[in-house]
Amino acid sequence: MNTKIRALPTLAMLAVAALLLPATLSAQSSLSGEVVGEDGKPVEGAVISLDRINVEKHFEITTDEKGRYFIGGLHPAFYRVGLAVNGQPVANYQQFRIKLGNENKLDFDLVEIRKLALAQLTDEEREAMERERKRQEAAEKKFNSMKSAFEEGRKLFMAKNYEAASVAFRRASEIDPSQHVVLGNLAISYQRLRKYDEAVESYRNAIAALADKPDPLAEAEYYFNMGIVQGQKGEPDLAVAAMEKAAQLDPGKAAQAFYNLGVVLTNSGQNSEAMEAFKRAVEADPRHANAHYQIGMGLVGMATFTPDGTTIPAPGTVEAFENYLLYEPEGRFAAQAKAMIQTLSASVQTEFSKDDE
Repeated sequence: MNTKIRALPTLAMLAVAALLLPATLSAQSSLSGEVVGEDGKPVEGAVISLDRINVEKHFEITTDEKGRYFIGGLHPAFYRVGLAVNGQPVANYQQFRIKLGNENKLDFDLVEIRKLALAQLTDEEREAMERERKRQEAAEKKFNSMKSAFEEGRKLFMAKNYEAASVAFRRASEIDPSQHVVLGNLAISYQRLRKYDEAVESYRNAIAALADKPDPLAEAEYYFNMGIVQGQKGEPDLAVAAMEKAAQLDPGKAAQAFYNLGVVLTNSGQNSEAMEAFKRAVEADPRHANAHYQIGMGLVGMATFTPDGTTIPAPGTVEAFENYLLYEPEGRFAAQAKAMIQTLSASVQTEFSKDDE
């Protein structure tokens, strides 16, 4: 009879077994689960964080569109597990055990979490939370009501029904007087209706509403528009002051702001004030061709005449038209500028004194 004798393990084989044992014990685990909101729908973008207790090891993952998450590479141990939704902490487990393997599950139901949190509150805390909930609901209702009126106003404004638009914007501003955008749109509606006093008041209210949340560009726009309205009202000093404030807040638009004011003042028959506005435009931007042209046109009206009827243009008239052509040689006023230069140059008589001969 043949007898098979099993060989005894050698020292080398025992060593290999010993080396394999720690690798088996250090096998990694994972944690998975899902987050469900109070509306019963998956919560996407929720943040699940894990911190291994007594070891500086941090893990973090966000849920997918189905509210699911998976964190691998975990060592079996106790962890602190946290959940945050929209940047706000929602749940926190101080000691959650991760066992060996991939069967570790932890789901978050925000309805149950809320119930548990409420059960742990004192009566005072529960009352405070309820007050805050009601405050938030009231604020949301107020915002939605204001937004609805504002959107109605925008539709009416785009349809050029400025009277109805002003009514809608005014209703929105009464719901929430802190919304500078609403007040700004109300002001523009009044401006289109030529209700200049109401427009100026609304622009001032819009500027005041920015006190707690500064926005220099928006404020500059309101000052700019208010300056135009004040120019239309025949208040050039107030208009210039408003434009200066707009220029301080948004220097890049200073030249255009003063140019537009000059046009408004010209159309209102305030020619000397308009000339000053055009000069301010050129000071802000020496390359503003249209401002040079308007200065030239303003100086044309200041020409004098000799007894024989010869025209003596005011100093700087020809230069203003030449500057226009320098910066806008093919501009909309190019033909007029060339014609004015030719006419004025032909009419100028140069007188020489005996000392100059």
